[in-house]
Amino acid sequence: MNTFRISHYPVLSRLAVGQTLMVNQLVDMEWKFGGKTNNLRIELKLVIRKGNSTENVYMELTLPQFYNFLHEMERNKASMDCFS
Repeated sequence: MNTFRISHYPVLSRLAVGQTLMVNQLVDMEWKFGGKTNNLRIELKLVIRKGNSTENVYMELTLPQFYNFLHEMERNKASMDCFS
């Protein structure tokens, strides 16, 4: 009879995160400013690896949206650093 001990949870969590992150992996990101002076936007191109192929994802964000996106990316990186 196999039983899981609490000491196994960190290892299982790391394995689960590792499997999840390999599904859609951010490979590269390019950005540039767009729009007019009073309507400044940031244009992003994300290159995402999905299995054996890559896909380009394009986004256009206002400055507040970009800063929110950046904050979320930093939070995700900090979470991933906890598991490595």
